[in-house]
Amino acid sequence: MKLPRENEEGKVEYKLILSGVTPERLQELASQMKYRLEEGYGEAFYVIGVSNEGEIIGLSKSELEESIATLDMIAKLVNAKIVYRRDVEVRKDKYVAELLVRRYKENLPVEVNVAVMGHVNAGKSTVTGALVLGRLDDGNGGLRTAIARHLHEVLSGRTSSITLRLIGFDDSGKIVNWQLKDPLDEAETTIKSTKIVRLIDLGGHERYLRTTLKGLLGYEVNYVMLVVGADDGLSIMGKEHLALASILKFPIFVVITKVDKYPEDRIKGIVNDIKNVLKIPGINRLALEVEDEDDVVNSILAIKTKRVVPIFRISNVSGKGLDLLIKLLNLLPPEAKNLDEKETPLVYIDEAYNVTGVGTVVLGSVVRGKLRSNESVLIGPNKLGEFKEVKIKSIQVNKVFVDSVLAGNIATFAIQGIEKESLRKGMVMVKGIPKVVRRFKARVFILHHPTTIREGYVATLHSYTIRQAVKFERIQSGFLRTGDTSEIVLHFLYRPEYLEKGQIFVFREGRTRGVGIVLEPIG
Repeated sequence: MKLPRENEEGKVEYKLILSGVTPERLQELASQMKYRLEEGYGEAFYVIGVSNEGEIIGLSKSELEESIATLDMIAKLVNAKIVYRRDVEVRKDKYVAELLVRRYKENLPVEVNVAVMGHVNAGKSTVTGALVLGRLDDGNGGLRTAIARHLHEVLSGRTSSITLRLIGFDDSGKIVNWQLKDPLDEAETTIKSTKIVRLIDLGGHERYLRTTLKGLLGYEVNYVMLVVGADDGLSIMGKEHLALASILKFPIFVVITKVDKYPEDRIKGIVNDIKNVLKIPGINRLALEVEDEDDVVNSILAIKTKRVVPIFRISNVSGKGLDLLIKLLNLLPPEAKNLDEKETPLVYIDEAYNVTGVGTVVLGSVVRGKLRSNESVLIGPNKLGEFKEVKIKSIQVNKVFVDSVLAGNIATFAIQGIEKESLRKGMVMVKGIPKVVRRFKARVFILHHPTTIREGYVATLHSYTIRQAVKFERIQSGFLRTGDTSEIVLHFLYRPEYLEKGQIFVFREGRTRGVGIVLEPIG
């Protein structure tokens, strides 16, 4: 009896025996386990009592227990644990053990989600790169290319997708990423940090507005960082992002980049432009220019009021002002979420994948409640408004396995009982008896519309990860123009969705922008 020869790639590792291991050898085996875990998306499969050639030799009970105890020590060095064990007697008094090792963290670090917004070419990806990688830009977009997700983003310099990047802080406020072999390693950053700031880098070009809205509404955002380039100043798109974040009542801070290239008069002009937009009725906020550490502390106290907008001046080339921005990110308080574990769980799904060896996996934001591994939930609705029961096999946060997640977490769930092809963005995972909505009553505010909105008007609605066309079925005031507020009835055109009273949404069509709140689901 023989197993296939051990492959140097993949998540399976054979070990004949692990006894009398020196501290140096222990470290080597830990590095090997880390590689296997990375190959297996956080899991590795160890077979003890088998040679590298796959020959099943077997160990005595005492040898087996010593080997497994050593493997447990190795696992702890890389923040993993043995989660499954099966012993097989291969001949009299000779045993082989099959073990599943999983990268694991008992308690997740404090998490803060920051949406990075701003006009195309403002420097969003570059400042994200400077913060995460811990190095300055070469002035030619070197940092941007280092963190871009797609080739066309490298070539064009435009972010078209949502890029999530983690900055980890230790107890002393130092950035953990800078000490890692790979600063972009989410699992290592999570494991070694006591606080995580997740930068959600959104597209700045108008054609990617739907991507920007999805990121702003679908990722449990706590703060908005508006990036303004000193070359272009506060553009029309930048003003729109500032207005939208203000109307949605997000705490905001502004980062003016490329200040090394332009004189002080130009920078002051941009600051004045920002102040003028903040004075607009409906936004009505105050600016606080950050020049030293005392201003950073004042910013922390003021930003949570949602009335004050701190303004930073930085250069990703010279490094000016980056230290103050880093201090702010380290001190940003997490949002006070309702962490009542008894609340009905709700997760909005953003992405669905089919992972080899795992099956169907979904990425989603936990809106409320607590979800655990090995429990059953409902997922839907489909086109008919139906939900299907599935089982959560495992949960990962930042590529680290956890037993459970709470409100505010962005997590991936391996689920059993449904195919990836049956899933879509905007679906939810819930418990209980969920009710779906085709029509609902809402109150809306028109940010901008070039003419007049009348009954029968169609726009695209965004709420969490929902994106669907809606029809203005009834407008209480008869019609709507820029700046108007009214109670209306909206009708989803293609399929029912899961919506709740009090839910915030944004709608758009061409140059039209508006925000609203669900008053009452009609059915």
